[in-house]
Amino acid sequence: MKVLLALQVLVVLLAVLFLWSYVPFRDWARARLRAVKGSIARRVRRRRRKLALRHAEPLLKEAEEVFPRVAGGRVPPGNGLTPEWIVRWWHAAQIQIPASVLVFGLVAAIVWNAERLFMGDPQPINSQQEMSNPWRSLAEGVVGIPRAVEAWNGSADALEGLRGVLVLLVAGILIPLAFRIMAVVSQRPEQRERKAQQRKLRARHANDYWRCWPVVVLVLTAVECAREYKQLETAAPGDDVPRVSLRAVERILWQAPRTRRGRARVHQERATKVHIARVVGALRAAEAQQDSNPKKALQDLTVLLLTIAERYAEGRVSKLLDEDQIGDVEPAAHREHLRVIAVGGVVVVTMTGAALAGLPEAALSALLPIVVIVAIVLLYREKGPTPSQLRDLVIPR
Repeated sequence: MKVLLALQVLVVLLAVLFLWSYVPFRDWARARLRAVKGSIARRVRRRRRKLALRHAEPLLKEAEEVFPRVAGGRVPPGNGLTPEWIVRWWHAAQIQIPASVLVFGLVAAIVWNAERLFMGDPQPINSQQEMSNPWRSLAEGVVGIPRAVEAWNGSADALEGLRGVLVLLVAGILIPLAFRIMAVVSQRPEQRERKAQQRKLRARHANDYWRCWPVVVLVLTAVECAREYKQLETAAPGDDVPRVSLRAVERILWQAPRTRRGRARVHQERATKVHIARVVGALRAAEAQQDSNPKKALQDLTVLLLTIAERYAEGRVSKLLDEDQIGDVEPAAHREHLRVIAVGGVVVVTMTGAALAGLPEAALSALLPIVVIVAIVLLYREKGPTPSQLRDLVIPR
């Protein structure tokens, strides 16, 4: 029975190899595989698109209801890319959020078993073996320079030195020449077409989860401003004045140039940072008016946020607001380094407290990455969707 089964498998393999060597059959099989793959891909894309539209519908529907009354045609005209970018974020979130949960679970499992995975049995220390001292090695090298000069062989060593100088001179000539040749070759029509195709491919596979998230935050905050404006109209005298915080908006704006267009040259980055600082200053000036003139402040904030969202989607990160919208406000200061220092301080204080509490060394080794991850998540939580923001995305109020 086993011999018969083996013979059947062998016959099938030989038949497949024979058919695959037959060119018309191979072409037909490849065409069928491409057709099946394309059909499955189109079906998956349509399904993901429907899910993205269904998830983005609550926010878009609420925006259509509240924005006309508050903005009142004050938003500068654009290309209308904001709704599409919200749908694109949901389209990317269908993969990014489960993948992030999976990666977080994997990191947690690795951290939990860090001692077992990375720490082996301690090696016995040989007291007779002397540990190498880097400072002693450096001192011996400096002291040994005169002896090396005395041992110089003259012409042979000089020839070796001249060879090194010659290599550096040739490299200094050939490397700029190679860059010039590459620059000339890159201007050929076929090379330009290939670069254009590469840019389209990179744009198609760009991570819309991070690139489209600033638009989602801006629209969410604008909807909150419009909602509070509507509530303020029906509020009784003496009720608490509604307040909207723009902290999450400021944090995504500081990172907006990198998330939208990637890295740029130094002077371009400098000009963009100056503009972002002025935009944040204009938002803070409008936010500060909530206690003195809440209606006007909420209207101005809604208009500014919608304008920034549309300009960001268009890629105009150096023109998020017009000059008349910014005015003569004082540019805001970016204090990202303080947050980095805060992360380091939290880690140091937590680990020092754990060590003083008498935790064993193995527990301290496992605790360190957990503290770092938790501190980063808490201090940088605005770079991703928080539970309240996801709730507002799915369930409008």
